[in-house]
Amino acid sequence: MNTKAYFMIKKEAITGGDDHPETIRELEAMPEVESVEPVSGEYDLVVVADVDAPTRIALVAKEIQAKDWVKDLHVLKLEPAAPNPFLDEVSSIPGGESVHWCVQCGMCSASCPNVHKMDYSPRKIIALVRAGRRYDALTSNTMWVCASCYLCTVRCPKDVKITELMHTLECLSVRHGLRKGGTTPALYRAFVDSIKGNGRVHELGMMMKFFLKTNPLAALKIISVGLQLLSHGRMSIKPTRIKGAEQIKTIVERAHALGGTK
Repeated sequence: MNTKAYFMIKKEAITGGDDHPETIRELEAMPEVESVEPVSGEYDLVVVADVDAPTRIALVAKEIQAKDWVKDLHVLKLEPAAPNPFLDEVSSIPGGESVHWCVQCGMCSASCPNVHKMDYSPRKIIALVRAGRRYDALTSNTMWVCASCYLCTVRCPKDVKITELMHTLECLSVRHGLRKGGTTPALYRAFVDSIKGNGRVHELGMMMKFFLKTNPLAALKIISVGLQLLSHGRMSIKPTRIKGAEQIKTIVERAHALGGTK
């Protein structure tokens, strides 16, 4: 269980002006810090930090103490943090553990080409997960709109695996019956079933299964494309089962058992 630590900070005296906003922003940029509030009296600020291990408390305190504007730091109290089963669930799935590393800088949201189509930006969806708001996060369309372009992951200064986190949320959305991905989950299922059956994708069979489960009439819009692919030998009518298909099926089923497929 996480521990919540309360730090009292006394700042070095400055001449003229109020630098509280700058120091507060600097402290809020720390991933462990939940809130920073000005106080009156002997100390100037109270900082609430959420740490995942008691040994981290001293490291966080040392990091704050090292700031040149900190004159004195006092640990006011420690207490168990409120349980957050949703955050724990996300963190337990491969790809979701990096949700703890986010510093809410917004680089992912600024990099995302599809952010304008999302209910919540990548930065906000991470904040929802850490706030324990399961329903809001899993009923949003954010993870389903993700194009897996990896721009957010490449540009993240804290190496948060945001694309993998999106796939984790997709899995949980389906698992809890909260999906809002339109036809995307059905396409994923048709793709995985084709892999399990043949060891590779059989495009015609996959798309037939997809349209039968969603809207068969929609297939009429792309039938001309399918006929062109068939006539040029780019798509086969019969599926080809590759050598080692059973091993691939076993891998997919194992991934499903671990919560890693939809």
